[in-house]
Amino acid sequence: MTSVPTMTTMTPTPLAPAAATSPATPGTPEPKSSIKETITSIIIAFALAFVFRGFVIEAFLIPTGSMAPTLMGAHMRFKSPQSGYEWAVGPWYYFPGTQVPTPRQGGIQFLDGNGNPYQQRSVKVHDPMTGFEIERNGVARRWGDRIFVMKYLYSIYDPQRFDVVVFKNPRDPTVNYIKRLVGLPGEQVALVDGDVFSRKAAPGDEAAADPWTLPGWSVARKPQRAQREMWQDVFDSRYEPIAPVRDGRRWFTSPWVPSDASAWSIADRPALLRGVYDFTGTGAAALAWDAERWPILDSYAYNEKGLGGNGAYPVSDLRVSFGIRPAAPAAGASGTTSVAATITTRGHDFRGTVEGGTATLSMRPVGGEWTSLATGTLDRPLPAEKVTRIEFWHVDQQLRLLVNDEPVAAAAYDWTPAQRIERVMGRPIAEIAEAEQALVIGDNYVRPAIRLDFTGGPFTLHGVALARDIHYQAKLYDEVNDLRRPHSRAGKPAFGTHPTSTITTNGDQFFVCGDNSPESLDARLWDAPNPWVAQIDPATGVVNRDLLIGKAFFVYFPAPYKNFGVPVPDFGSMRFIR
Repeated sequence: MTSVPTMTTMTPTPLAPAAATSPATPGTPEPKSSIKETITSIIIAFALAFVFRGFVIEAFLIPTGSMAPTLMGAHMRFKSPQSGYEWAVGPWYYFPGTQVPTPRQGGIQFLDGNGNPYQQRSVKVHDPMTGFEIERNGVARRWGDRIFVMKYLYSIYDPQRFDVVVFKNPRDPTVNYIKRLVGLPGEQVALVDGDVFSRKAAPGDEAAADPWTLPGWSVARKPQRAQREMWQDVFDSRYEPIAPVRDGRRWFTSPWVPSDASAWSIADRPALLRGVYDFTGTGAAALAWDAERWPILDSYAYNEKGLGGNGAYPVSDLRVSFGIRPAAPAAGASGTTSVAATITTRGHDFRGTVEGGTATLSMRPVGGEWTSLATGTLDRPLPAEKVTRIEFWHVDQQLRLLVNDEPVAAAAYDWTPAQRIERVMGRPIAEIAEAEQALVIGDNYVRPAIRLDFTGGPFTLHGVALARDIHYQAKLYDEVNDLRRPHSRAGKPAFGTHPTSTITTNGDQFFVCGDNSPESLDARLWDAPNPWVAQIDPATGVVNRDLLIGKAFFVYFPAPYKNFGVPVPDFGSMRFIR
């Protein structure tokens, strides 16, 4: 580069001949860049930044809770003084006439748009682990997560099912939406009992009287890493309350009911053993989930003051997990402990067992004969006086057994949408197809039962937990759309949730849903697209390829909180998006 004279006054220094001068010579001034070169460098840097932002990665803010708790919009956070469990709740209060939540929630007075005082009530929420009520005023509102989005470069890679995608809202292309992609181009999509089913579409399929009976349907199974992120906590014994008895009345009892209470130590454990279950007997032992007091529903603590539909449907896609520590065997005894986890639903028992060094997955019609689906081998039987973590998954018509986070057996069963719904509701598909509201009544669905069986005691259980999968709800179109105008499909089954509303996509269309299914305005419920978008694609309930922006892949600035009035990012929640 060429140097130029500067205006700085300096003491003249004799210079060596040019041939002898080295840029690295101590005491010799470096040549200085010109203003022109500096400006050029800045322009190039900005150009590269804009190109990078325009074609590779862009940052976005999550404003709402339609993807909660996977991605957080504006929300409040609570921590139970009884269990120590932390969770998020959507805003209760907004400035009148806006979608902007007030910075403090509960017990705050302010003036509405007409200058009239408006008093907020206290915020009352319940600990999801114990039901303990918490009442607060002036709860700080946090803003949503900030994320990086990798833009789709179709010459390199295409969207995949279960990607979290950002796109232009077909109803209002000036607004960006974020949802999970569940339907791909050129297929039919059905949401059945909370799961996603798909099949390759053929010409004329969209006109079929009952598309769910057509051949070629299969359930869409989530990748294991995505499934781990999508599990929703139902209960975990590690979060049992410190004081389950108050004023002489027991307000909390574990949802796990022992078969022989005299041989179990579950309630009123010392502080260091809270949530640890001891079995002191030597025969068979069992724990059963109390589904009457603790129904397993598609309920989100985030939606506690929601718009309705929260916890409307039973969920049978479940994960049971616990750590087991067998006691040292008595003299002359084998001491081998066996474990069986059984989920009963859809007219069948689904079971995972660990016995000796063998893991087995099996299923049967209730009261019928067991069919072994898969077996696996452990390094050794469950070791005495050491905790072994066991997980049994029943999700997306698939069974998995994991030991210490390592998969040891996996199997699947393949039912069509028609078979699935008939086993869930006990009614033929033809009858259901004629009843438009049959699938939106939660009581029509079978409720699951869970049981844990053990032999070879005594033993201790740690962190006995139950989680459920995301459940894509069946819905009806609202009477009014998002613009508060009459919905063109009011009262009809929402897209993808009924045989008569099965989605059929063309080669450039995608179908998307929100993880917070009860409160997500997604492709199931949209009305006709904006007239500008209709020039690209007039279809309702789909996202055209031209509207896709990219795949969300990293939360780089999690919802900040204030410390001494200064916003502080929750760096511990930085994470990749699955």
